Amino acid sequence: MALRIAVTAEPVPSHVSALDYVIGPALDQGHDVALYAPPMFRREARRRGVGFHRAGTDWTCDPAVQRVASGIWRQSGNASFNRHVFGRLWPERAEAKARDLIAAWTRARPDLVVSECSDLGGHLAAAVLRLPVWAADNGLGPVLLDLWDTDVAPALTSLHKRYGQDAPVLPPMVTPAPVHWFYGTPPPSARAVGRTVAAFRTAGPGLDGLPSSRPLVYVSLGTLTTAMPGLRGVVGDVYREVMAALSATGCDAIVSAGALARELPSTDPRIAVVEHVPQPALLRRVDLFVTHGGRASLLDAVQGATPVLGLGVLADQPGNTAAFARHGLGLALEPTARRAELADAVTALLGDPRHTAAMAAADAELSRLPPVDLAELLARA
Repeated sequence: MALRIAVTAEPVPSHVSALDYVIGPALDQGHDVALYAPPMFRREARRRGVGFHRAGTDWTCDPAVQRVASGIWRQSGNASFNRHVFGRLWPERAEAKARDLIAAWTRARPDLVVSECSDLGGHLAAAVLRLPVWAADNGLGPVLLDLWDTDVAPALTSLHKRYGQDAPVLPPMVTPAPVHWFYGTPPPSARAVGRTVAAFRTAGPGLDGLPSSRPLVYVSLGTLTTAMPGLRGVVGDVYREVMAALSATGCDAIVSAGALARELPSTDPRIAVVEHVPQPALLRRVDLFVTHGGRASLLDAVQGATPVLGLGVLADQPGNTAAFARHGLGLALEPTARRAELADAVTALLGDPRHTAAMAAADAELSRLPPVDLAELLARA
């Protein structure tokens, strides 16, 4: 039986891609899928062949919001940044998102809501309308759980009371990887499911002309940090140190830096700087991935069996890269690491086949997970 599936996302550039493990199987299973999200994702919905309904605003693009958040990160560190963003900013904007969703779902009631785990307005709207709901882990699940009792739930309590709801709780969660990879203490409701990637993201990049005798390294520090004016300088310095380290090691490299690419001229012909690449496809062709450690990027690396050098910058990223290092899937350094330390780490990773073998084993473990079954989620909600 075809179900009406409502998927919600919050305004962070990579977040719809992080939900492809729900969207793809829902379409494959013949369900009617609609994305309820801020305007920035209209094109992403069209590319995936799903309906789009505007819900919420592109508030993360507000320069004032970015300036304050990045200032907190630079002055007080990632823990303070997380408390500000997830314990204050996200709860403050939950009501506006909830209002949009309540209005939309009152007009056209979905059978099942799959709301990304950080979409607090989506959770509230589903509760108000008594809709079955699951939270889709977008990588922020561990951060939210760590802050839930101390920061998130207290900030949401008065809002939930205004809407006649009990104390806020996270819905049961689906996560696109073995739970123990990222959760020290797994949430009891977490359900691990297989990961899929949208077909258009797997088109192979042109690598013609690159020598095959030297190791090929791919570098990307994500989309969010390069879009935040207060962090662009910091991330630009990290890119420069990484490029200098790679030049010293004699590797070939592709550096994907988004809008920062124009500010990172390469003086080494072995290092190509570009704005964007089809990352999942490229990671099947390279020998090492230097990454900020976003959840989707790390899982792309697993599916390409490519070891990682993690430079976690903010939010969940430091915890993600530390977890991968513990599992033998690469190494993790601070983003303040200098070129000599980076070069040593690159050399160690390229010279040790155990990391590649560990990645291949992780890919096999990931591939054994079944795709999410939307009808089953509805039955279990």
